[in-house]
Amino acid sequence: MMAFAAWFRGHTRWVILILLLAANGCLRVRLPEAHLIPGRAQEGMMWQRAVQLALAHHPDLRQARETLSAKAHNRNQALGTFLPTVDGTVSRKRARTTTSSTNNSLALDLDVTQPLFTGFETTGEALKAWREWEAARWAYVEESATVRQALRIAFVELLRLYQLLDVDRKIAARRHDNAELLRLRYEAGREHEGSWRRAQAIAEQAAFDVRQSERQIESQSLALGRQLGGYFAVPMAVAGELEQLMPRGPEPPSDYVALAEKTPFVQRLTRSAEAQQAALLSSQAALWPTVEGTFNYGYSGTSASNLKDDSTLGVTVSVPLFHGGRNVQSVLESNAEYQAAVEAARSVRDLRIAELGERWAAFRDAWELVAVKYAFLEAARQRAEIVHAQYTTGLANFQDFDIAEQELADSEKASVQSLANVLTEEAKWIFTKGGTLEEASDAK
Repeated sequence: MMAFAAWFRGHTRWVILILLLAANGCLRVRLPEAHLIPGRAQEGMMWQRAVQLALAHHPDLRQARETLSAKAHNRNQALGTFLPTVDGTVSRKRARTTTSSTNNSLALDLDVTQPLFTGFETTGEALKAWREWEAARWAYVEESATVRQALRIAFVELLRLYQLLDVDRKIAARRHDNAELLRLRYEAGREHEGSWRRAQAIAEQAAFDVRQSERQIESQSLALGRQLGGYFAVPMAVAGELEQLMPRGPEPPSDYVALAEKTPFVQRLTRSAEAQQAALLSSQAALWPTVEGTFNYGYSGTSASNLKDDSTLGVTVSVPLFHGGRNVQSVLESNAEYQAAVEAARSVRDLRIAELGERWAAFRDAWELVAVKYAFLEAARQRAEIVHAQYTTGLANFQDFDIAEQELADSEKASVQSLANVLTEEAKWIFTKGGTLEEASDAK
């Protein structure tokens, strides 16, 4: 033993280092691995499948669920304070001095404590824990609404980029043909070199737009994969078209106030204010007397064969007489915090009322603008056909031809953007109302 102690003293530094390294390995957090899936080998991602993946794997939702679970355990823990506490104790002692013989003692005790009146502190803490659990439940609903909005916008954006890529390819092919037409007219002496060079530059710009859209699809695929909970595929194929997802014309809400008060954002802060109200009740316990009942039953003696039982039953009353004003100030502080929480909830409710009006107007504007953009597109197509025919026969100059082609390209892109804007504004409108992923999953 002495040899081991000497070795340990000589190697204390190394032993501590080894223990620290071992503890570091035990406490290290290893995140789940992320993998990139070849997008071409995957089926097109449908909206309902995207919702299911996000519900099952999105880290923000999983975090909100765990937070809610922790609040539920805290609620149950607070309810347990109404029940008695029971402790068992076993004590074995042996005492010996140089002038006396050995003295042995053995004690077995059972202690029961029951709070009879705590000045409403127990009730206040239980109500506070319950309201905090309800606030966490609404916080989960709020997080679900946030994830739904982000998922929908990412999904719609990827759909938009795919449709924009088709449009860009058509435009690039048309621009290439126009550049060839300008080259032939220039070589025939019917057009000057500046027009031909401009047509070439426009064709190169159109080819660049195609490559840019392809790169944007890859980056947006990763953005959508993050919202799916780590399902990364590059590029990710999506099923459907923007036209198929177009909603019906939105009707104006009948009551913005009632709609705002039902949103999870307002409900969460309302429950938080109620938790502060319960904390105010708990803080007032410092002004009330407390009553506690105790019971003790046990055995004591020098050995297990020589034990005597004894029991005690008592009631303890404690009255606060003077605490330097700390108890009163604690109540005033809790009251101020409660009033601040109420005003915070009212502020968010009023803000949500204004946001609901703003979001509905934006949704309705985007929905109506689709028809306008489509009318411009049809007009631009017809005008481009007419001007193209006139230009090839010499009845229109290059400037008119260039303007008509540019208007057609802009209208084609604007039409796709208008469809995406409707779905984006719809997602924002649903988010402002508090629509969740669970509701999207249940919708047909």
